[in-house]
Amino acid sequence: MEDLVASVLGTALILTVVLDVFRSLLVPRASNRVLRVAPILSLLLFSAWQASAERLPHPLRQTVRASFAPLMLVLTFVAWTGLLMFGFGLLFWADRANFSVGFASLGDAVYSAGSAFSTLGVNGTVTGNYTRIVVLVCSISGLAIVTVVATFLIAIQTSFTVRETLVLRLESHVTLPPAGIAILETYAREDITARLAAFFDAWETWTADVAITHRAFPIMLFFRSNDSRCEWLAALGAVLDAAALLDSTTVDVPAEARASTHFVLRTGARVLNDLARQFAGGIDETLDLVDDARFRDHRARLREAGYAIADDERRSFDRFVALRRSYAFALAALATRLRIDVDERTARDEDSQPVGG
Repeated sequence: MEDLVASVLGTALILTVVLDVFRSLLVPRASNRVLRVAPILSLLLFSAWQASAERLPHPLRQTVRASFAPLMLVLTFVAWTGLLMFGFGLLFWADRANFSVGFASLGDAVYSAGSAFSTLGVNGTVTGNYTRIVVLVCSISGLAIVTVVATFLIAIQTSFTVRETLVLRLESHVTLPPAGIAILETYAREDITARLAAFFDAWETWTADVAITHRAFPIMLFFRSNDSRCEWLAALGAVLDAAALLDSTTVDVPAEARASTHFVLRTGARVLNDLARQFAGGIDETLDLVDDARFRDHRARLREAGYAIADDERRSFDRFVALRRSYAFALAALATRLRIDVDERTARDEDSQPVGG
């Protein structure tokens, strides 16, 4: 009876881990239907890790924050490997009579399974067709896990590079931390407002790419940007603010640029709301995200930059509020979850020092 229980538990554990690996690395969409090692580890460790980082001096704090995602990748791989070896160890223990060396304890069986899993083989001979198949499956599983994880790491690196390329380009456009008004001022100052449509189109495509990669591979959310003053989430918020300001406040924007603001706002709002529902645990819609004084200041800055401003300030303000509400609550929820500052009004300490002019 004991051997049957060990065999059933081992088989269930192996199948559960394999299904988790399959859904985590090979299925390009989010899933919460099975044991998810990475989300569980993130839930257990992230808050404590970030709280510990807050006590450290800058720039060590940024290094610790940025190390969380790579650490999670390593811990997830170790957890998968350990669970699989333990599962095969239970199978070996249940069928220990067919191993010539014998196992004095379950620990010996797990050690032997680990040896087979790492393709080093097992000591002695193995009898019985079923047992031989189990040993072979254990060895093949080890090779498969290493191959899949290596491929996954390449995909993560590629996704990170794609995400950060456009963020890095934005850093040359604005003061840091990024702000939507600064983007519009930069394009006016450089006399390239005709390129705003292409700018928003590029960010619409970028947003769709982020939706695909970050929902399929949640660990991507925890990878910090290269410059803490221009995190990817803050950059997206600045771009959406720029689109909302341009659409609600100006009257001389070409039709192509105005259409591009509509598209990037719709895509960005959908992506942020989806990510917030999936990872932030809820959206607080009671936050005060817009104020009259700040909006009037932005209108004055846009007029000074050379944009033609709509005469009806109240109508423009209402339009801006409506556009910003579609994404700002979700943005704030994600920012709180990930400990990222997305608002230049709340820029704090060394993490968010303005640069440039």
